Amino acid sequence: MRVLIIDDDDGLRRSMGMVIESLGHECVLVPSVVEGIARAEAERFDVAVTDMNMPGLDGLEAVKALRNITPPIGIVAMSGGSIRSSAEDYSVLALNMGAGVFLPKPFKRADVAQAIAEAVAKAK
Repeated sequence: MRVLIIDDDDGLRRSMGMVIESLGHECVLVPSVVEGIARAEAERFDVAVTDMNMPGLDGLEAVKALRNITPPIGIVAMSGGSIRSSAEDYSVLALNMGAGVFLPKPFKRADVAQAIAEAVAKAK
């Protein structure tokens, strides 16, 4: 499976990539929603994992744009919350915007594996 990871936090983006690659998937890592949307429109991905709280366009904008990608792409929204919004608020917003799964931070390898599988199943 090809997985697009969109997160402005370099360390988390790399860690998520290592976890997903250890599950046997190919990863493409990008630091912004703008770059993530461009890659998703130009290349085929099975799943996109996007952080919710990022500068500029945020994860909700990513979910909205990714929802319009053809063929359908599974979407995992992740967040640990922020000063402006708790993780619970982001989960409701992300799921209402079309994310297949919400993954709260911090998470374990098994959580990531389950979230990816669920997102792919819901995209079909």
